[in-house]
Amino acid sequence: MRPTCFCLPLGLLLLAGCAQPVDTTPVWQQTLPATGVEMELSNCTLLSEEPVPYVRSRDADETWQERPALEVEGVPVVTLHGVQAEDVELRFAENIAELYLYYDKMMPQVDLDYILTELPDGSLQYRLDTVYNFEFVVTTPGGSDTMLVICHREGLAAKNDYEK
Repeated sequence: MRPTCFCLPLGLLLLAGCAQPVDTTPVWQQTLPATGVEMELSNCTLLSEEPVPYVRSRDADETWQERPALEVEGVPVVTLHGVQAEDVELRFAENIAELYLYYDKMMPQVDLDYILTELPDGSLQYRLDTVYNFEFVVTTPGGSDTMLVICHREGLAAKNDYEK
């Protein structure tokens, strides 16, 4: 009987330790130009909001383009106002020698790479739980917007495949 009493409080303490509070105070916010969707970034430190070079495929003929990007430290939370979950696609992006490339081998997995919560007002909240580069693609009848979120955490960053 005694081990059961001991395990229950220990289990509750472990669960309480896993549930990190989320600071929803925006460190960055913007109305996305094509869709009109309001995007907020919170629960992290914003390191940079400079655009990055990006390509959609490894095709040698494809020229790179600049994509908007948010480089962050911590466990970022992205909140989108005015859009439905089916209008948002999350993708991974590789970092290859300062060029970001759409990673088509695997898509981010809900409850593994990120936690999606629908807020009472209908907004969507994405807590990015892994240290990857996430590309948010928001598509509405008004158009499509993209935003890369480049994650760093406690000295870790998404791996650059060409760093030595």
